[in-house]
Amino acid sequence: MERSARDFSAVEKYLVTARERLHALDALLEPGRPEAATFRTALASALGALDEARASLVDPREASRVVCPHCGNRVMPDATLCARCWHRLEPSRTS
Repeated sequence: MERSARDFSAVEKYLVTARERLHALDALLEPGRPEAATFRTALASALGALDEARASLVDPREASRVVCPHCGNRVMPDATLCARCWHRLEPSRTS
């Protein structure tokens, strides 16, 4: 099944919401309680897992782009001109 930019945005939104809720839980912990340190360690681990999940997502708009042979900018495969260096491009090239 092909992922769309809309799917990517939805997943990214859910990950951000999950991070915000974990930070809210962390703010509720009372510093003097003995179990607070253990709970904060678990929260940090969960936040790290969310960050790893976000880093592993590839925006389908970026995945379909190819590298400009002149400057390294990522451009659409059918582009005839690089937006960064303005060199003319062959639309049939591959990355």
